[in-house]
Amino acid sequence: MSTPLLAVLGATGYTGRLVAEELARRHRPCRLGARNPNRLAKVPRAPEGEPFVVDVHRASELDAFLDGVTVLINTVGPFTALGLPVVEAAVRNAVAYVDCTGEPGFMAEVYRRFGDAAVPVVPACGFDYIPGDLAAAVAAADLGGEATEVGVHYEVDSMLPSRGTARSALGVLAGDAVVTRRRRVAFPDGVRDAIEWPGGERVTVPRYLPGAAVTVTMAVPALLAPGLAQGAALMPWLAPFLRPLVDLLPEGPPPALRAMARYRVLAEATGPDGRAAVLCEGSDPYGVTAQFLVEAAERLRGKGAMAPAQALDPVPFLDAVSSERFRWRRVAATS
Repeated sequence: MSTPLLAVLGATGYTGRLVAEELARRHRPCRLGARNPNRLAKVPRAPEGEPFVVDVHRASELDAFLDGVTVLINTVGPFTALGLPVVEAAVRNAVAYVDCTGEPGFMAEVYRRFGDAAVPVVPACGFDYIPGDLAAAVAAADLGGEATEVGVHYEVDSMLPSRGTARSALGVLAGDAVVTRRRRVAFPDGVRDAIEWPGGERVTVPRYLPGAAVTVTMAVPALLAPGLAQGAALMPWLAPFLRPLVDLLPEGPPPALRAMARYRVLAEATGPDGRAAVLCEGSDPYGVTAQFLVEAAERLRGKGAMAPAQALDPVPFLDAVSSERFRWRRVAATS
């Protein structure tokens, strides 16, 4: 069987460049697309790598970029503003699709519009939301029965967001569906204060566990929890004032700061037969995003718009991406 040709759209952006570096590390033939030819020429690539100047606003250029491509990795965001024409082009050209979006509204629209696509269409295959979605699927399967509740709980430390991540997050938090309830979450080493947030697992998990109530939280310092909850509620009014500040952020953290970031993602499933839990943890969320995207592009199965856990075999995938930056294990459910 011939090796599929991968393409990366947005290869000169922060995440796109990391994906290109991951492909070069694997000596993987690929096509790298971006608008700026000068920046594109500086992106690392394998000897077989092919730079391609393309503008996502021009359908004919997208079609030319995708000619002969088997799988597209899209890193061009914010996805709510720029993503749908790219998905349309992939489906039109019978090209499988993955991306690194963290925007639940965009994900829901992809699921609604491309459910009957002839190729796999799988948004949210980066740090948002591979660990949480796949861990939730594993925990639910471990129950051996019906899962009525699923909780996905994040704890992130020392993470400096990229400019693109901040723009996307601001767009999500500026929406009308922000939940501000405070929670207490039992991680394996103790209880954390947390607030609910509109994480994408609220969109992905119901696709394969339609009867389960899904909650997503972010652990926060106890003293800050009330203020953060109130700030989230005010975000629709604060967003216009924050956008100019977001534009002043650096494109992304340098490698040394990326490596300092630590994360834990705890997924718990509850049903009549008890509870089951899976913990993912590690460092460098942007680095693992590149790894997740490339691995997902090479392991996709099925067709139509799917959650990551529907298009990827969760346990083999989590095993394949395990490294010093990412680890996963089953843990005792304590909450």
